[in-house]
Amino acid sequence: MTKVNPVQEELAKLDEQWEEFTSSKLPLLRWYFAPDDIQLGLGFIKVKEQLDEKNPEIFIHLHSEFDEGDSFGRSLAEEMNHMIADGISDAGIEEAEEKTPATIIHKWQAPSLDDCTNGFNCIFRSCKFALDAFGDYVHNIVLVITPSRIKNSDKYTQWWAQCCEIHSRYNWPENLKLVFFDTDKNSSLAVLARDNQKHIYNADAPVNMQATIQAILSGVDDGSPNAKFRQYTVDLQHAVGKQDKAAIEKFAAAAIVIAEAHQWFDMWVVTLLTRAAGYLGLQDYDNALKDYRAAQLIAVQGEQKNIPGCNKLQLQAVICEGTCLFSAGQFEEAASAYVRGAQLAELQEDLLLTLEGWRMASFSMERAKIPKIAWEHGIKALEAGDKMDEQGRENSTLPFLGQALLRISPSGDVSQHIKNRFDELLGEGWLKRAEALAC
Repeated sequence: MTKVNPVQEELAKLDEQWEEFTSSKLPLLRWYFAPDDIQLGLGFIKVKEQLDEKNPEIFIHLHSEFDEGDSFGRSLAEEMNHMIADGISDAGIEEAEEKTPATIIHKWQAPSLDDCTNGFNCIFRSCKFALDAFGDYVHNIVLVITPSRIKNSDKYTQWWAQCCEIHSRYNWPENLKLVFFDTDKNSSLAVLARDNQKHIYNADAPVNMQATIQAILSGVDDGSPNAKFRQYTVDLQHAVGKQDKAAIEKFAAAAIVIAEAHQWFDMWVVTLLTRAAGYLGLQDYDNALKDYRAAQLIAVQGEQKNIPGCNKLQLQAVICEGTCLFSAGQFEEAASAYVRGAQLAELQEDLLLTLEGWRMASFSMERAKIPKIAWEHGIKALEAGDKMDEQGRENSTLPFLGQALLRISPSGDVSQHIKNRFDELLGEGWLKRAEALAC
């Protein structure tokens, strides 16, 4: 008999809980996960997204940002319809390549949302179209809603309260389920679930990510230095998450002994960076700074021995040194570290970190009230951004650089020039988007 691995065991527990929810006939699920365990919940959803004979449910995982209630429903509907269209297209390509008959015959088409009077009208119309197209082939259509950003948590809770009201007043399709995760036992969502048990099934996930990781490590522990190092690394990361200083120092020291003894320079650097992050989280800036600087020295040794990745680790350690100094309020020293990081990134032809190094050097000098040098560093950041392709610019911090340059611009004419330049790079409306993200 094949032994079930620890992750599969945890997912099986979630599957049992899922069956309990669907058996309840309730439309909404609040699923509580401890913060350390949320990845198991996301993993469960990822498995469920694979529609097959063993999983006769369509899971659609939606990530639209929550700005306010009415626009949220429309955003969810548009995201959902886009994902269904992509899924149908991908399935058609796969069936054509394998020359297999279509697994599901459907007549789905994206509904028009132009005449929808509100966001809920958008999402429920889209759900109805999906149910009409696929309802004969699947047990349930499940929307898992985990916004990438929630601007107002109270309004987000009110949105789910409105779902409860809709369920009480209208004919909710039995095979339509909506799921939301929660990582706070005492949140407003938890209160809502307790107060609306006729609408929301409230479940605490019976899983433990840390125990799962330990079980995996035990299964591959052959007593070798590699196995011991893996164990110490996992324990260290857990200690950092718990902000347990004594444990951070204990497990980091144990891991460093092994890395140093075996000349694993890359792993040595990673351990120092992890411990430094732990110190930084505890606002122990002096010890964090020591580790970030030590990491740079070890990375240089690794690079001299041609160990892959050590050059990138050195760059990461330099940038992190700047972050540590900035957090400690040592802005001029932070700017110096960021400048070194930007120059190193440029040598490594890393445009993203070149931009970020110069941008943060500029911001540091702005905070130090030295606007002239802040402006000079900011212009160098803009030069790096100018070399990026469109996708690189979209994934960069250029909008925040633009905001900063407008703040420290020496004159109104220069400000207008900067605004026009960023319009060209990012498209009109970039400033409003940046301001919204900063809220």
